[in-house]
Amino acid sequence: MLVDTTFIIDIMLNDKAAIRKAQELADTSTPLIVGAPTIFELYVGVGLSVKSQEEKVKILDVLKSLTHLPLDNQSASRAGLIYAERTRQARKIDTEDAMLAGIAIENHQPLLTRNIKDFAGISELRVESY
Repeated sequence: MLVDTTFIIDIMLNDKAAIRKAQELADTSTPLIVGAPTIFELYVGVGLSVKSQEEKVKILDVLKSLTHLPLDNQSASRAGLIYAERTRQARKIDTEDAMLAGIAIENHQPLLTRNIKDFAGISELRVESY
């Protein structure tokens, strides 16, 4: 299951719902996967943090236990089409969210997020929340 940035942050903050969902997924041997856009967003946070070294250590600890998926050509193409469609519909989507959706669709993975509305209406995308 591809996880978005909010899930990683919520895990780091010991959010009860995120921890419960992570345990549920572990109980069913569902691997947690992180996409390149999430890694990007997390490092932006590190770079902007006043405690950047401390934040970097936390992030590296979480990331080392997860499988990583790149933004490959197929995922980038899908993301571009998603972004363009949402723009035409006047339904804003962050570039990183469009990329995550493209990665999830192209790799046949559901996307785990608490921000369901950010991904609503993207055809072929399966979204789960916590």
